[in-house]
Amino acid sequence: MEENNGKGLDERKRVYSRKSRYSTQKGWRRFFNRKWILLTLITTLLLVVGGCSAIMMSAKSLPLDRLNEIDVASTVYDVNGKPVTKLGSINKEYVKMEDVKSRKLIEETFISVEDRRFYEHNGVDFRSILRAVVTNVMEGRKAQGGGTITMQLARNVILENKSKTYLRKLKEVGTAWNLERKYSKEEILEAYLNFIYFGNDVQGISMASKIYFDKDLTKQKLEPHEAALLAALPKAPSLYNPYRNEEKAKERRNLVLRLMERQGVLSTEEKEKYQAMDLGVNRKYLKKHLKKERYTAYKHYIMEEAEERFQLSETELATGGYKIYTHLVPHAQRAIEKAFDNDDLFQNQKQLDGGATIVNPRTGGLVAIAGGREYKGQGYMLRSKEEKRQPGSAIKPITVYAPAVQEKGYNEYSPVPDPPGFHIQDWRPKNFQRRYYDRLPLKDVLAKSLNVATAWLLKNEVGLGTASDYAQRMGLELVEKDRHSHAALALGGLTKGVNTVQMAQAYSAFANNGKLTDVHGIRKISTANEDREWVTEETIQKDQQVLTPKTAYYLTRMLHYNVRQGTGKNAQLPDGRDVAGKTGTTQGSKEAWFVGYTQEYVMSAMVFNQNDGKVELSGGKYPARIFRSVMSEALKGTPVSRFTNPGVPEPKPPFKLRPVDLSASFDKEKEVVQLKWNDYADRLKYRVERSEDGQNWKPIGETQAGGFTDPNIVLPRPESAPLDEIFGRRTSVYHYRVIAVDQVENQEAEPSNTVTLEIHPSENPPPENPEEGDSPGEDEAPNGDQQGEPPGDQEGEQQGDQQGEQQGDQQGDQQNDQQGDQGESQGTDPSGDAVGNDSIGERSSWLWKNGSGFNFLYRWIID
Repeated sequence: MEENNGKGLDERKRVYSRKSRYSTQKGWRRFFNRKWILLTLITTLLLVVGGCSAIMMSAKSLPLDRLNEIDVASTVYDVNGKPVTKLGSINKEYVKMEDVKSRKLIEETFISVEDRRFYEHNGVDFRSILRAVVTNVMEGRKAQGGGTITMQLARNVILENKSKTYLRKLKEVGTAWNLERKYSKEEILEAYLNFIYFGNDVQGISMASKIYFDKDLTKQKLEPHEAALLAALPKAPSLYNPYRNEEKAKERRNLVLRLMERQGVLSTEEKEKYQAMDLGVNRKYLKKHLKKERYTAYKHYIMEEAEERFQLSETELATGGYKIYTHLVPHAQRAIEKAFDNDDLFQNQKQLDGGATIVNPRTGGLVAIAGGREYKGQGYMLRSKEEKRQPGSAIKPITVYAPAVQEKGYNEYSPVPDPPGFHIQDWRPKNFQRRYYDRLPLKDVLAKSLNVATAWLLKNEVGLGTASDYAQRMGLELVEKDRHSHAALALGGLTKGVNTVQMAQAYSAFANNGKLTDVHGIRKISTANEDREWVTEETIQKDQQVLTPKTAYYLTRMLHYNVRQGTGKNAQLPDGRDVAGKTGTTQGSKEAWFVGYTQEYVMSAMVFNQNDGKVELSGGKYPARIFRSVMSEALKGTPVSRFTNPGVPEPKPPFKLRPVDLSASFDKEKEVVQLKWNDYADRLKYRVERSEDGQNWKPIGETQAGGFTDPNIVLPRPESAPLDEIFGRRTSVYHYRVIAVDQVENQEAEPSNTVTLEIHPSENPPPENPEEGDSPGEDEAPNGDQQGEPPGDQEGEQQGDQQGEQQGDQQGDQQNDQQGDQGESQGTDPSGDAVGNDSIGERSSWLWKNGSGFNFLYRWIID
């Protein structure tokens, strides 16, 4: 028993001993001994030192006096990949801080805002970085940055690679350390103030002071509120641009003044005093000091687009040395700028301003854009994008006509009522010229821009829901109020309005077989060494089939008709190429539009009255003429184009019964009258009527063809006798008309035009064998007839044609008498009757019919 207990105890000891050997406490102590800790610390220190050395060695170092050699501006490339302009630091001039009158104020102000511990760190402020990280985590967004003034100089000026990577951040740190090792704080601060970006294509505080306050820093002092505004800009030059966002700029400036108070630069009283002041900027300073550059409006647009699509800020683009590939067509941009500088196109009306946009409908590429008449750069409103105005009747093809065609089967020939007095609840639309039409084709509703007919079509055929859907799918912005308003959707009274970019985009669907692509100016952006790129196609909606090809083609036909014969006539181009488009004029002549297109481009142009101006506007006047001027230049040298059918059925007009256009001719050889007219429908038959006096009509036949032959005519025959000069010879006169009969509706059209034919004797030779005659001489002695009359008559007719009708008749009569006598003596029959003399039985039938009865009677008596 004891032996067993001893064995169990030994077993438990062995187990406990094994546990103790591998216990946590003992294992921790063995693993973390002093040697290991020392080795770890040494390794870490070596890694840190080595890493810092590597960072500093890999970091870029450039003498500060050579910073001016660095081109930090981004390059803009046109649609063909050719560099055409720079974006960013175009206007700059270097100033030594020792020459600046307000040096202390400026330096203290910028340090208060950008880097409070500037004089305490060695280029990298780890305390500020930690504070920024904590703040950003707490607020869930990037509320603060930990970059120092030295790091900003490294990031925005020295480093070429602007990609946001950890490696680049390390290089930024290393470059900042290198700068701090080589240069004094004063030198670094001077470089920073001369190369930081201040917006409006301006680099450096010297030029910034001029464009915002018209002050030369070497001659004039800045006031504290002015220095505060300059220090407020580098954080977000576009957002705080005082010329475009006055409220935000003032808010940011006042924040800087509070920071200046905290740092002891200003007293509380001074802070409050300067916060109450205006910004003190004036656009005339921009005009005075900025260089005149080409393509400024286009650069403005793509700078905003880059921030919206790729979150690349204005400062990054202006100082990053990026390559920006665009859809810019330089000569088109120059044409649009030239037009808005031409006062004649605005009839020298200073209160008028406007915007215009040209788009390639197949790519959605922004070809050209206007800034406005007074536009000088980013300090100004980009009218074509930022000025939103009601589109007026230019909205009709989008919200009413297109859905009527696509959803209800309308075409250009479809009749639309235009009733006077039409109303929808309390809304009573009126036509512009106060003229109303009972019913007329849709293409004329569009060409005359009839408000009542359009409102009728919206209410009774299209509907508000469908109209709203079409507006949104084509890129127009609606508020809830607009969705329930017939006036807004029929006549363009949109609450927020639209800009020229949106209207050009919407009409591009008509020009591109119903496909729509978001308008964009940038094709792609790449860094200077092209190690990273941003592609626009990845961020836009492309080739959306918003309309059927048939609808787009039918609208193009109607809009083309409007330019040829409607309100858009002034938009016709001199080279005769096809143009389609629609005018728009808002109530009270506040705004006027023309949106049109060719096979190549879509252009929208808008003109408006500033400050309640009273210039009378219409879409067919100012905007249409701007369209003509710009597009003529933009398309110069390109082949004249025509609109083509994309392979859809042509629109068919409804059947309309109408009179035919009749023509007639006499066929001498066949001795018949040939009638011809335009046969315009299979459902018709034609009744042919004839009259001999032009009043009493008799039907002579029916046909379904476009022609008829009348053989039942009496022809006048030439005759020669002594009384011809007294009684003359009769002319046959016939009147014809044709009446179209609709066999489906059993209706008759109005008679055609009347055609009158006069058949003269000279046109018809006598028959070789007389039609009638009871005299034996006809059978037994034909030579008498042949020799007795025809030679004289024929010869007389021939000579009469050459010498005159009267002389021919006389010679014919003389020869007739002579040869008639010869016939009488030479030809006899068994009964002894004369053969040469024509008897009454032979001649009476056609002689009396042709008005020669008296001549015959005279000859019979004489004989």
